[in-house]
Amino acid sequence: MGWRLSVILLLFAATAAVLYLAPPVRSATNPVSVYAVPATLGSWSGGDGAPEEILPVDPNERISVRRTYHSGDHVAWVSVALFVGQDNESHRASINKIYPQRSVSRIESVAFAAPLNGPAASPIALPAVIIHQDARQLLVAYWHQIGARVYGSEYGFRLALMRNIVWARRDDSMLIRIATPVSPTPQGAMDRAMVERLAAELYVGLGGNGR
Repeated sequence: MGWRLSVILLLFAATAAVLYLAPPVRSATNPVSVYAVPATLGSWSGGDGAPEEILPVDPNERISVRRTYHSGDHVAWVSVALFVGQDNESHRASINKIYPQRSVSRIESVAFAAPLNGPAASPIALPAVIIHQDARQLLVAYWHQIGARVYGSEYGFRLALMRNIVWARRDDSMLIRIATPVSPTPQGAMDRAMVERLAAELYVGLGGNGR
């Protein structure tokens, strides 16, 4: 029993020493790269601003770029937000601020996948929901990003963030959201396909490799 206690105490001491000697946690993302979100994405042309009732503002954002894009008769709203200091849990993105929660009758999860690594690669599954409101339906798709790495799973992202904080001493990430009105099927499928292409263009515009 005594040797087991000694081993446990030794592990605690080693962990404390590693944390004490580790370099400070830092943000590796240059905020300028967030502000550099292109005003034109493929066939979409954007202007500043996006309605907060469609893409809620998270008070933990360090900085964000919000834009309204048009392509013909279609409109899409985009938010790219940078989060830093996430070694403190209170500075992380809130799952309750990703899409509207008020004046909503139903939130429906839908399949959504975007070719973020180029048209020749397999599309990446991303979380997406259809928000049912009195006057409209909104499709909201989003992903977390650390560097150029995309995380479509909330669990996978949180795990990667903790790994980066502990080992890479990096505490920053981005949350990218796209929202657009959708029509009842089959038109809704066409709306979704347009947003998938917009997501791919946005990823490349944020410095993704596009390959």
